Amino acid sequence: MTIGKKLWALIIIKLALIFLLLRLFFFPNVLQERYDTDEERAEAVRNALTK
Repeated sequence: MTIGKKLWALIIIKLALIFLLLRLFFFPNVLQERYDTDEERAEAVRNALTK
């Protein structure tokens, strides 16, 4: 049973690392970069959802 637990821990760690790397490189925070205030970000999201 201890080998199985170690393997699952390793799998979870690998998935977390892969998720973090993908998010860092492929999904930048576009709203934070393009808009200065929360109101501008909210308006941009509203416009994108209603169009």
